[in-house]
Amino acid sequence: MTLKVPLSPLQKILLTTDGSVTRILEAIRGREIFVETEKQKIIKADKKIAGLLKIKEGDKVNYRAVNLRDLSGVLIHAISYAPLKRLRKEFREDVMKRDVPIGKILAKLKLEARREIKNFGSMKADKKLSTLFGIPVNALLLKRNYNIIHNNEILLNVTEVFPYEFFR
Repeated sequence: MTLKVPLSPLQKILLTTDGSVTRILEAIRGREIFVETEKQKIIKADKKIAGLLKIKEGDKVNYRAVNLRDLSGVLIHAISYAPLKRLRKEFREDVMKRDVPIGKILAKLKLEARREIKNFGSMKADKKLSTLFGIPVNALLLKRNYNIIHNNEILLNVTEVFPYEFFR
């Protein structure tokens, strides 16, 4: 994928890593990164979500919107979809009830998983995201979408968004 804007080395890493973004942010910022759950609910997969997760329409899915932040503010906004039928009990409890990064949950439960980057690109900030990040409406955002694969099945589909002006 190519973007029509120049990217810093750090932006390239954040868009293409198949590792934990939270750990990368902690290394860069030199302090702990917190997860702040904005919204979490069980939904029924519509056609689009079913296609993303390779499940049946109507299957139950955990929808989770979170902000990765440090003391200075929100760094990344992420939305994830996880088919409930593929989540172990312990994983489901952590992802649904705790403000814990996905990578840390995977490590804690010793789950062998890999991230498969689907795409990355850019978009303009709407009012909600401009307020969340403290940036102007229509400011450039970078985004990426990836699957977390476990036992050759999609455990989660995640989209992460952050302002272009961050991490330059």
